[in-house]
Amino acid sequence: MLEVGTHPPLYPPRVKPAARPLRFPSNLAKLLNNNVAAIPEQAYHERVVIAPGPPRMAFFTGLEAVKTLLLGRPSEFPKGRLQNEIFRPLFGDAMITSEGREWRWQRGAAAPLFRHEEILRYGPIMRAAAEATVEKWRAAAPGSVHPIHNDMMHAAFAVISETMLVGGAPDVIHAIEQGHADYYRGANWWVIYTLLRLPGWLPRPGGRLMRAHERRLRSAVAELVRARRVAAAAGDDLVGRLLASPDPETGREMSDERLVDNIVAFLMAGYDTTAFALTWTLYLISQSPQWEARMLEEIERVAGSGPVTSAHVADLVVVQQVLNESLRLYPTAPVIVRDIIEDVEIDGAFVPAGTIGIIPIYAIHRHRLYWDDPDRFDPDRFAPDRPKPTRYQFLPFGAGPRICIGAAFAMVEATIMLATFVRAARFALAPDFDPQPSGRMFLLPRNGMPLQVTLRAGAA
Repeated sequence: MLEVGTHPPLYPPRVKPAARPLRFPSNLAKLLNNNVAAIPEQAYHERVVIAPGPPRMAFFTGLEAVKTLLLGRPSEFPKGRLQNEIFRPLFGDAMITSEGREWRWQRGAAAPLFRHEEILRYGPIMRAAAEATVEKWRAAAPGSVHPIHNDMMHAAFAVISETMLVGGAPDVIHAIEQGHADYYRGANWWVIYTLLRLPGWLPRPGGRLMRAHERRLRSAVAELVRARRVAAAAGDDLVGRLLASPDPETGREMSDERLVDNIVAFLMAGYDTTAFALTWTLYLISQSPQWEARMLEEIERVAGSGPVTSAHVADLVVVQQVLNESLRLYPTAPVIVRDIIEDVEIDGAFVPAGTIGIIPIYAIHRHRLYWDDPDRFDPDRFAPDRPKPTRYQFLPFGAGPRICIGAAFAMVEATIMLATFVRAARFALAPDFDPQPSGRMFLLPRNGMPLQVTLRAGAA
């Protein structure tokens, strides 16, 4: 087996930070092209950095400051208007955009789907999606270059649709795929218009395609909800759980519109995150033969020649180390936004009311105070014999009461799928391609991720 010390350290591509807190209009230009690039260099080694704007932004990377913002009362630090106004046309009043009692009701209705024992039941679906992707690679010429970002999207969506929507809902799948790329291309323009408080009716680049995608997807999901209502079919999928979960305080059923809100939100947020995490991880493995070898040895020892299953996940320690380090370097949701409603002192800094509070997860994961050599790819940071990162130092799924409800689901899914991929194939970056992380709604590779895929001899 290759030893880690025999290879030079890997420093994968990073987003170059702004040299100083940006002012108008430079801040908006950065947000438009790559919102992570608007994070100033100081945020990678200081605890609070205030950019005077306009609009005024405060970047919070101190662990106590992050804890204060994420655990504070919604009336003090509500979810950012910036994020909510962008998401609301697509997600409506779903759990992801709601607050208070409405949020508690919706989260409680969906929570049983994400219990540990329920997640483990989904293992065969996760494995089947990964194996179908391997078969797609097998059907191509040996050593072909594949758009791995697209392959991971299809694999992750197969999982989310088969687990959250019994039967897969092909009309919904088609509606998502039809305008998915267009939606993200226009997202940062929506951020700019929201920051400038421009009226919603004002035309904006990509806005027409975004609105068309929202209408198409919501219409497909609404038809699914109507069919389930007519059939009086509850079931154990997301639709069934929401149909059968009245508000515990009022007894009212969830309206069709609210059902559509939540189903769309789960589908969109539930597969992009896994897809981008797997894309970045396969890229990192393509650049790190020593970690590929360590993973392969573990997978063969734990799973043998049979399929990777839920029963193997707990023992795939190295695989999860690699996943966690990938999520540290490339967190799929790179920022969290909170609004500062009143003048407040946070971590020794005075923050005036009206400031946009930004928790830059990307910068926290590369912060000089919390990580040794933070830009280096080193999965041993997450080895069992190392101290675990503190709760607010490593935030791939957020933290506090609004931590991603699907965090455990995503880790089990990514572990099974990554182990299946690594055992079946070797990956290499396409010639003359330089991957660049780009912050939009998620942290995605600008221009995709073309990888050469070579199936291993004897791979099942």
